[in-house]
Amino acid sequence: MGLMTGTVFEALTDSIYRRMALVVDQVPNMLQDCTQVGLAGYIDDATEDPALQAALLTNAADVDRAALMANRRTTIEGLLSGSSVWRDLLTDLFSYVKTANGGSYASVRAYCSDQSAAMHPLVGELARSLLGEGAFASSGVTVGVMPPKMQAVDFDRVFTGTQGSLTDDTTDAGSTTEADVALFAADDDVLVLGSKSKFSYVLFDLDTVASSDCALLAYYWNGTAWAALTIADSSTGFSVNDGLISFTAPADWEPCHQDMQGTPANFSDTDLEDLYYIILQRTEDTVATPPVASMLQVVPEAVTLANGSDLYGVDQPPLAIVQITDTNECEVTVIQQPDDRFEWPGTGNSELILRAITDFADNITFTLGYTDQGGTAATKAQTAWVTPETGDTKVLALDTGDTGIRTITAATCAITTAATAGVFVIELADYSRAIRAL
Repeated sequence: MGLMTGTVFEALTDSIYRRMALVVDQVPNMLQDCTQVGLAGYIDDATEDPALQAALLTNAADVDRAALMANRRTTIEGLLSGSSVWRDLLTDLFSYVKTANGGSYASVRAYCSDQSAAMHPLVGELARSLLGEGAFASSGVTVGVMPPKMQAVDFDRVFTGTQGSLTDDTTDAGSTTEADVALFAADDDVLVLGSKSKFSYVLFDLDTVASSDCALLAYYWNGTAWAALTIADSSTGFSVNDGLISFTAPADWEPCHQDMQGTPANFSDTDLEDLYYIILQRTEDTVATPPVASMLQVVPEAVTLANGSDLYGVDQPPLAIVQITDTNECEVTVIQQPDDRFEWPGTGNSELILRAITDFADNITFTLGYTDQGGTAATKAQTAWVTPETGDTKVLALDTGDTGIRTITAATCAITTAATAGVFVIELADYSRAIRAL
């Protein structure tokens, strides 16, 4: 028969990932797409015992609205450690590469290195649970496990308007369609942004900027009340299309599902999932022209190992945010560096990109500062990015001979542009090879 090729190895491990994903990617809450009335509804309708209802209804409602993906890490780890099916299959596969028919390799890492093969990062976590944390590393270099995607993502929920009668703008906020999210039409109107993960950055594009500062106040749920949140708003109350709001995620921030009126109302009566929400509220009496957005996105908190520093093999926040502050000037905020638990991200499959958050009326020539796969400092001036619009991407090039990056170096990044405002992100938007479908 002979040696198993790297292509076959990758196809097999991709198939394992696809099966895992079917289990992990659950619906947001237990009642979504369900014809059943739910536990709270059953207790309310089918029992006539007020004392029983009083004792059970609150917790029953919590069960009904439970966000199954609120702790995706726990879901995944329970799956990986609790199911012997995938573990046994992967164990057999790893044992095979050490046999004569499999090539008599000393280790799975040696096989992956020789065959230029790499697993999906989530399968890599399963592999490490079998072989040990350092199974794919040698002298600080990992072979055989691709890095996870690192991106800004859509909010899980976006609501706009007057509290108590909010409009669900989640779908519109997640698209790049122009001028489809009207904001702050009246004084005290709100923008409600919800995510399964904690976050510290809000990214957005404005098709219409407010004619004056909307004088925004921000709030978060601390478990018992909506509390004031201090934000840095580069858009000056949505009056400038410089789409970045940032803040420090409060330590006591808790998920919730109701607004901050004196008599709270559910953000949504159909999906009562508890998410990490912030509320932005207009407090300016007169804004002649309210703002209109095309897209809003979140930079989720990193998912790390128990040590709090090493990345886990699921989707992660983007590498960096680049904010143009004036002609030929930018500020680069590194959000999350690549991690040596995975192969260093490179240019295979065009995975490293720039992605525009705001529209730009001018060309952008960006110089990427980084350390390469060997830890050597480098810079690479990109070709001109011609008047990028929201959602546009540009594949990043590395210096001649470089195959990957260990870090983004903010101090050596630079920009040439006539634009004086705007935001784009540096992302690892794909894997170094295509993931085989089942």
